[in-house]
Amino acid sequence: MLNNQKSLALSSRRHLVALAAWVALLATGGPLRAQEHPSPDVQRFAIVAGHNIGTSSSTPLRFAQKDAAKMAHLFATLGRIPSKNIMVLTAPSTADLEAAFVETSNRIRKEAGRRTELFVYYSGHADEHGLQLSEDLFAMGRLRTLVSESPASVTIAIIDACHSGAIVRDKGGKRVPLLDLSLSPDSTATGHAIITSSSAGEKSQESDELRGSFFTHFLASGMRGDADGSGDGKVTLYELYNYAYNKTRLRSLTSGGRQQHPSFDYAMKGQGQIVVTYPSSGLARLVLPADLSGNFLLYSPAQDSVLAEITKKVGKEAVLAVPPGVVELFKRTDSTLLRTRVEVIEGQVTRLEPGQMEEVSRTYLLEKGARPVVILGAKGGYQLFWNDTVRQRSILPSVIGGIELRVDNLLASWASPYVELLVGGGVASNSDTLDQPIATSTSLLEAGAGISFRLLKWPFTIELLPEAGIIYLRRKVESPQFAGPVNDDYAGPVTTASLIFSKEIIRGVSVGLQFKAGYYYFREDSGAKHLGFSEAFFTALMNL
Repeated sequence: MLNNQKSLALSSRRHLVALAAWVALLATGGPLRAQEHPSPDVQRFAIVAGHNIGTSSSTPLRFAQKDAAKMAHLFATLGRIPSKNIMVLTAPSTADLEAAFVETSNRIRKEAGRRTELFVYYSGHADEHGLQLSEDLFAMGRLRTLVSESPASVTIAIIDACHSGAIVRDKGGKRVPLLDLSLSPDSTATGHAIITSSSAGEKSQESDELRGSFFTHFLASGMRGDADGSGDGKVTLYELYNYAYNKTRLRSLTSGGRQQHPSFDYAMKGQGQIVVTYPSSGLARLVLPADLSGNFLLYSPAQDSVLAEITKKVGKEAVLAVPPGVVELFKRTDSTLLRTRVEVIEGQVTRLEPGQMEEVSRTYLLEKGARPVVILGAKGGYQLFWNDTVRQRSILPSVIGGIELRVDNLLASWASPYVELLVGGGVASNSDTLDQPIATSTSLLEAGAGISFRLLKWPFTIELLPEAGIIYLRRKVESPQFAGPVNDDYAGPVTTASLIFSKEIIRGVSVGLQFKAGYYYFREDSGAKHLGFSEAFFTALMNL
């Protein structure tokens, strides 16, 4: 995507923004077709912004910019907004966002005599003071002013960010469980509305499985047609907010996090519902038959995107507007994940024939399209050789610890290469029963590399780790027979196998226990020994 730069002159910005919109839309949904306006006398515009990076104290988001591209595509294909009227801002600065409002407002003012509608969408970091655009802060008060004073007949702002409810908190906005504007079908309404993904004190949540935030995920599902409660082929603001509100509350609660409450604030007058999307005019539509029921996820392999999620009941067909091509439909139960594939034809209505849905791993969607992730680990524990004589004289029981570096999703979703470096040492207790000098202390360095194979990922993780490496030992012997300490150095190859049992405690951070058994070829006094040993560790892993 194209990042708008502060140095761009406004005179050239219009052309660059149009290009950015096309690049973003093509990247997420394939070829676009120009859509008819809702009415010849209506002109629609959109400002869509996404920023994965907040302040230095914020954890980078994974899907904010992808969510923005998804919404831009839906506005163009189902919202009937011409691509030339969509400004897509990827990782913008405050100056970029301000300039986008100025440019769009100037274009809207040129539409004298026509009804104009502006949609604003932002996904990224925020706090109660404003939108966090990297180290820039776009004040909530300024954003509200730009929305409320927009020259458009109607302005709809959708803010998907932590604490985003702060924009409506001090202006009468609140958690609205159900919105009913009671307006007539032919809209002459004017004013503005602001929808936020969470209340002022709440965090908005992302999902690796959904490839985006809960809130935008359900917005997209609703815009594709699942929010069309009336069945008239249109999704109104009333229908979309109620749908996203209830779905987001339920999913954020059942995901194990805190419940997330979208908020709504509006200042409207006049008559008519505001239509957000027209799913009946989509390039391709998928129909789920009336006798089908359950929780379904619709996934596009080509886009690596979850297109929609619906909870379907028996007795009524479900119609969704989707991009043409092969899509995968997943049915989730408490214990299984079932999958089937269907090809949706452009310009046609395709009816799903579930046939034989195959069972796949419950982590299947998490694993698809996952990017390599570097993980840093720390561990501390104890090492013990099994041979009693060697353990007393040569290689003492040792406290041992170190670091591990691995890369997930590089080879496969279930196999991760890793390297580790361990250091440790032990101190002996002299024994009167031994008539020869004994080691009083040992120091060791252990280095190895291997592959972690994940055997189980839920409800906790079990990994098998074969490894090859080396051990370097230094033994320090003190005895009345010697004038001073005697140091002996040993080095040799080592092979090990480990089992790790771990659990993610917060996103990207896991703790666990590791149990390792190893073989060491040890040479001492011109003799060779085949030694076995054990190590046990407490481990902690963190995504970088």
